[in-house]
Amino acid sequence: MDRQDRIMQITEIIQKRKRVSTTDLAHETFCSISTLRRDLIYLEKQGLIRRERGEVILNTFSTVEQNIILREKQHIQEKKSLAKIARDFIGPGMCIYLDSSSTVFQLCELINNIDNLIVVTNGLNVANALAINGNSTLRTFITSGEIQHNSSSVLNSEFENPIINHFNIDIAFCSASGIDQNSVYESNMNQAFSKKSIMDKSQETILLIDKSKFFKKSFFKMNTLTQYKVIISDALPADPISQVVKENNIEWISSDYVKI
Repeated sequence: MDRQDRIMQITEIIQKRKRVSTTDLAHETFCSISTLRRDLIYLEKQGLIRRERGEVILNTFSTVEQNIILREKQHIQEKKSLAKIARDFIGPGMCIYLDSSSTVFQLCELINNIDNLIVVTNGLNVANALAINGNSTLRTFITSGEIQHNSSSVLNSEFENPIINHFNIDIAFCSASGIDQNSVYESNMNQAFSKKSIMDKSQETILLIDKSKFFKKSFFKMNTLTQYKVIISDALPADPISQVVKENNIEWISSDYVKI
């Protein structure tokens, strides 16, 4: 098992157990304490865990965005199913925004055959995928700002992003780190501000979010739930989220169930 797979295994165990001793974690991952320690230091720097008295504890209220390499391997099939539904909202000649999330990234391979599409993105991974595989009529624009290495995002919090003002964005496709009946959350303040700025300029925003994000909060509120007309997920929402969805006529489309 290579390091990336091992870190994914460690992350999954900690997310499931919430708290686990380093001895048990080493036993379950079949690695030495010294190897495990290096991986835990890495995860601690990512803000995903903290270490206390021989235990590893999940940071359930993290302000640090998880590394894109880790996120790309999580819930792959769920993300692909959400992207497949989102593809039906995109047509020739549209101008769309794709955020830098690993969920929205799955749309890249599904829009290659759409003619005269304009894509604006803050995702280096999105821009690169479209540059390599996009058809000859597709035009891709990337926002300006500082590159965030963990997320491969371009974020602009210090000054106005002038390129966005020149586009009439039909639909912004975004994901988030969490959702509850009140708000949609991001773990990174600059990421939240960047997405909100673009969503405010778009005619419509579609949220793609898998069930692992339900009732998961972060410090930064990106928007209220009622500001989304369409939400695409891999499961129907539970109360009280479902109640807010019904009361506000939000179209919730699940890959496993009928839309509500």
